[in-house]
Amino acid sequence: MALIERLMGGPFEPDPDRKVSVHEFCSAMYEVAFGPRTLAQIKTYYAMDAADSAEADALAALVTGGDLAKFRRVEEFHHVFILAEHRVTFYTTPAEVRARLGI
Repeated sequence: MALIERLMGGPFEPDPDRKVSVHEFCSAMYEVAFGPRTLAQIKTYYAMDAADSAEADALAALVTGGDLAKFRRVEEFHHVFILAEHRVTFYTTPAEVRARLGI
């Protein structure tokens, strides 16, 4: 399992202690995009393993360009992860979420 599963929660992440809050994670990604936090700090905070870390890297690599483009991408993550957390049609599996985000 990796970060997307942790964001989506059960049954994809059966351990509720490892569930990552969508709102909190997207707020953290905003802090990485605009400072003052680093991706390494966020990985440590969420105790990311290698699979989690690889997905966090893939997401962070998508946050490029000017401020507006970065803001839009982080906000896109937020919306996609909310839909995935609630299993809205087209966002019901980790594979669908990864495909939607292009990771």
